[in-house]
Amino acid sequence: MNNITDLLDLEDSDIKISDIIIEGQTKTLIIETPPVASYCPICGFRMHSRGVKKRTINHPILQDGYSLILLLKQRRWRCSNPDCLYEVNESFRFVNKGRRTTNATDMLIVEAYRNLLETSASIAKRFHMSDTYVHEIFDRYVKLDRLPLTDAISIDEVHLDMDDDCKYALVIQDFHTSNPIDLLRSRRTSVTEPYFVSIPATERNQVKYLISDMYNPYIAYVEKYFPNAVPVVDSFHVIQWITRSIDNYIRQLLKKYRQRDREYQDKLSYEQQRPVSLPPSDEVYLLQKYRWLILSNQSNIRYHSDPRMDSHFHVLMNTYDYEDALFRIDPNLKDFRDLK
Repeated sequence: MNNITDLLDLEDSDIKISDIIIEGQTKTLIIETPPVASYCPICGFRMHSRGVKKRTINHPILQDGYSLILLLKQRRWRCSNPDCLYEVNESFRFVNKGRRTTNATDMLIVEAYRNLLETSASIAKRFHMSDTYVHEIFDRYVKLDRLPLTDAISIDEVHLDMDDDCKYALVIQDFHTSNPIDLLRSRRTSVTEPYFVSIPATERNQVKYLISDMYNPYIAYVEKYFPNAVPVVDSFHVIQWITRSIDNYIRQLLKKYRQRDREYQDKLSYEQQRPVSLPPSDEVYLLQKYRWLILSNQSNIRYHSDPRMDSHFHVLMNTYDYEDALFRIDPNLKDFRDLK
């Protein structure tokens, strides 16, 4: 099955083709993923499937006179935590959200224009699209003249994976308007260095801020090409880094208390000369089940003040009680919660 997905240039290695339907000149591949446990990225609770949605996608690989259609079976997941209820659709790397064609299509259309004997109409016929659409694709990627650099520019990449040497294209945007300034076929130094050096120094010197993620080569652009600018990491990646660091801290706490509980359990087993099994300690229970209260933004938490019976503590507790109990385990947890 991996050979088939490789042949079709599908990025997701865990998908499977459950059926192939041929009707006239149309081949339809039924694609789905095997059922695996899914956990909420917000609170860590188990997510339950709310059913399967069928999504039709055009895919231009290996058409050999056929119109190739992918019928994706996407699961919709919902968090089982009643205080979270986060929902998300299953995603596939080879097609973006809201698109009716795979990510490979755009680059294949642009590549087809290299043949001077091709027209928009002939390319459209080959890819089973309208000539207006393929012409728009060409304009989107090829006929974008570089706009002047502004005082604040953002650098990002888009994953193409069409060539071993050019897996990521580099996108330069005006930070104020989000308008594209230019698109480079690769983020490799062999491509970016000649490009930035070719921009007049007077124009590069006017850039005051370069916004990017934490990818070090992007941050190094300031020293190499924009001497009057300062590097700025965009807020999304800062929050992502903070959340990951807090989660790692909580996991270390959980590991410490689990180790303590194991040692105590082993001690009791030795003293009583029989196996002893202990329930989860208060710390392990709270850190395992309610760490989402620390990781989530307070604005996203639905606090309930009405107490509910807790099966572990055997007392009535509400959301605020769980927070206070977590803070008593480690006062740093309150600072981490407020940090976000």
